[in-house]
Amino acid sequence: MNLNIDYKNLYQHWLKEFQTPDLTELSDDILNKYKEFVKSIDSYEIKKNEKIKNEILEEYNKNLNYLIEDFLKIRKIKIINNALSLREVNLNFLFEAEKLLYQNLVASTKGYEKVKSLSSYKNIEKVKFEEKESYSNETDITREKNIISHDNNITILSENKSIEISEKIDYKLIRFIEDTPPLVGIDLINYGPFKKEDIANLPFQNAKILINEKFAELIDIS
Repeated sequence: MNLNIDYKNLYQHWLKEFQTPDLTELSDDILNKYKEFVKSIDSYEIKKNEKIKNEILEEYNKNLNYLIEDFLKIRKIKIINNALSLREVNLNFLFEAEKLLYQNLVASTKGYEKVKSLSSYKNIEKVKFEEKESYSNETDITREKNIISHDNNITILSENKSIEISEKIDYKLIRFIEDTPPLVGIDLINYGPFKKEDIANLPFQNAKILINEKFAELIDIS
């Protein structure tokens, strides 16, 4: 391991990340090399009586840790901004933890946008469902949330919740016909992700969107 070359490579990578708006490539392999480099410096030992060398090593280590921390912080900000703007990024340029951060933020943002679009009353209903009676304002109700798994292995996860609501929440049973990322329901509960053939009991508004977008189909239980 050549410390000068490794430090120069890290510095050039940090500088490029700092100067460009797009994410640079940082795979798990590249990140592990940087980690090994930092680890080697941390474990490097100099005799206590060699004061100058120890001071140089301490300063070197300080600069190295700053580069790594700032490098990852810059990337984190870029990933968050891209995800919140729903801009695509090259996942091959991200290490595993960054991929999860980006994908989870994108899924949450899409769920939020769907809820926001529903609240704007601009959506045109393409699928008609039978409406159920509205609940009175601020009424305590208990409902059972059901999610059923696919591959003919039916598992019902029941969670009784006493919630206070100020508007009607109707639920519809649907079957997914495409793999679907997680979403936030109109009831503010996180659902998914779903695989093809999964069955789920979702709020009426969310079910309508998924059916209209050809992600799912309604299951008629009447």
